[in-house]
Amino acid sequence: LLADQQVLSSGNTPGDFEGTVVDDADATLTGDWTAASVTKPFVGAGYRHDGDAGKGTKTARFVAQLPRAGHYQVRLAYTTNANRATNVPVSIEHASGTASVSVNQRTTPSVSGVFAVIGDYDFGTSAAVEVSTAGTNGYVIVDAVQFVEQ
Repeated sequence: LLADQQVLSSGNTPGDFEGTVVDDADATLTGDWTAASVTKPFVGAGYRHDGDAGKGTKTARFVAQLPRAGHYQVRLAYTTNANRATNVPVSIEHASGTASVSVNQRTTPSVSGVFAVIGDYDFGTSAAVEVSTAGTNGYVIVDAVQFVEQ
């Protein structure tokens, strides 16, 4: 229970979570993202949002160095709210190519209220996940990406 309470508080560092976590502070951002820490819970010092503007001109690329090649569950952290986009495009670059998923950020993430599972993939020792604002219908949030070996 204590671990869940810690996760549900704000400002957890990436090292507080299992697996390999890449925070938004370490992501490569394209376009004008706004730093925020209003809606909790989040990973690190806060998260970033697209201001519900400039759709299609903004991306956040999370690159991870994994401890070993293998099968990993990929999870995306975001803060949820009624004004979030329901159709956030996310690309996962894995050993066999690139997978694309759509994430509804109005839905509370299923893992401790922080991370939403976006798939299981095989990776070498590096992995990349890219979040885009193209065609989205609300605020897009980027907070962190987690890779948990399966």
